Amino acid sequence: MSTLLRCLLALTVAGAVAACGAKQGRFVKPVATPVAQDPVENLSSKFADGYLRIFVSSNLDAKGHTIDFGEGADRPAMLLISARFGKGTVASFAADADPEIPVLLYDVQAGKTVSSVVDNALLSEGLLVDPESLSKSPHLQIVVRGVPADKAKWVTNLLEIATGEPMLKFGMGFVPGGQVVSGLSSKLGELLSDEIKTEKKNWEEKTLLGLRSDQGLDALHGRQFVVMLNPNTIEFEAAAPNLRRCERAHSPSGLCEADGKPWLPAQAYVRFELDVTDFRSIKDFIGSAVSCEADERVWADYRALLASGQLARRQTEYERYLLARGELLLQARRAQDDTPSWRRAGRLLQFAQQSALLPSADDAFWVKHFSERASQIEACVRAAAVRGQSQYAAIWDHSTALFERAQSYPEWTAELAANAAPEAPVLRKAERELAQLRQVMTVPELRALDADSLESLRSLDGQLQQMLLPAYERIAERILESDDTFDGQAERLSDLFARSACMSCRQMLSAEVARLREPPAPEPPPGTPTTAAISAAATEAPPAAEPQEQTTPSSSPAADPSLSPSEPGVAVEATAAAIPTAPAAAPQVPAEPAPAEPAASAATSPE
Repeated sequence: MSTLLRCLLALTVAGAVAACGAKQGRFVKPVATPVAQDPVENLSSKFADGYLRIFVSSNLDAKGHTIDFGEGADRPAMLLISARFGKGTVASFAADADPEIPVLLYDVQAGKTVSSVVDNALLSEGLLVDPESLSKSPHLQIVVRGVPADKAKWVTNLLEIATGEPMLKFGMGFVPGGQVVSGLSSKLGELLSDEIKTEKKNWEEKTLLGLRSDQGLDALHGRQFVVMLNPNTIEFEAAAPNLRRCERAHSPSGLCEADGKPWLPAQAYVRFELDVTDFRSIKDFIGSAVSCEADERVWADYRALLASGQLARRQTEYERYLLARGELLLQARRAQDDTPSWRRAGRLLQFAQQSALLPSADDAFWVKHFSERASQIEACVRAAAVRGQSQYAAIWDHSTALFERAQSYPEWTAELAANAAPEAPVLRKAERELAQLRQVMTVPELRALDADSLESLRSLDGQLQQMLLPAYERIAERILESDDTFDGQAERLSDLFARSACMSCRQMLSAEVARLREPPAPEPPPGTPTTAAISAAATEAPPAAEPQEQTTPSSSPAADPSLSPSEPGVAVEATAAAIPTAPAAAPQVPAEPAPAEPAASAATSPE
């Protein structure tokens, strides 16, 4: 009896399970298994933003027939697998959309994958991913859908239309040139869900992959995971394998178990390999590369692309460096027809200065992706500016070299301020620079230009002189403070004068040499009052008395001794006699010899 009851109970449970399975329909239950990767050392991402590429591989072609989907109408015609990102993660899509991108389509009836239908930029080139939005919704969801037979043709056509749009074809939502961008790709997931899901056949399963927000794009770069397509009819899920990467020579799948044995699953799986890069070719977006042969339309599309915000930030910055070169190239080409012959040399200097000041970089990213293209465009600018004339080519080469070195003037100034030696290398370097500048300005084509056209070179001349004058002043001060004789100091300053091309420096040095070689003033004879004594006496003297009216010589005080000292005349005479009179400092003139008296003037006549 107990045996019979156990059999009836087993049949009841089996029937319930079968009924449940028939009601739910047979499908797959995706289970994500991450592949162990190297630990991320730095939590801060090395990417400002970047393009995410997904490489998809599977064994469905070999193991797809082992999946039991049921019979007849319960069996889906196709298996569609897509990747859904969090809101705002993909910069090309709207911030409030959950972008879903098809990655694999498996034809259940034919038993093979159809890759051409899901050929999109995510799989081949990459879509721009914003790490800031990724930190807000750090997840990646894998959606597996079964496609009924009556919807297989409709889904295939929908995928072909969606992947042909700029969003999935180029990985961008903006196409320069005025092409219309459809919104079908942004609503692809909703359309598929609405058309495929039914109450009887709930052929849609999802698995969620959590990402570490503190690692930014590093949480995506180099990450791999395997989605096992387990049957949903089994009661318990199989244990997820512990996978490691290994060489394909050791394991055909490129994965090994924790003990090092090759992983050879008996069931179907889909493998996802994520890769983040920070560069994409411009040709992928506008259909043409920017080069010397590009016309103005290509440069206009290039300019619009950079303004659209569809490129990674670091690439956009360096692409703008190339755009600056392209703008200069277009200006040089237009100037060939618009500039008269007498102004060509002036425009040549203008283009040379702009070319020397073009922005550039020296990191590995620039060298790898931009350096060669930048050099090619710069060569085109030079060719368009010099017009094939050798004299213009020489002016271009010398002037661009001067303008490029002018960016180092602040460093030269700092070195000169810290070194007051006459033989300092930086002093010689600045002197050579000034001499080369003066030599370029003596070229006949430039000598005939007006002051405005030569302003760029004159500005360099002024900067060099302002740099050299304080240096020579410090050198001259040290020479004058040395223990050398006046002649030795004058000789050293004269040497500096002879080798300097700085006009203001030469004037300063010449004045110092003249001061050292000026003869000393002659000393006055002994007993000669000095100027200070004369000034002191003049300061102490009282104001002179008013002259009195004199009638006759007999009435003057000097002629009348009968006047008493108390009378006014005597007081005036005493005051005047008390004022010291300083002898006038007159040049010593030798006295002429007195004429000889005649001999007969004092003799008496013999008679």
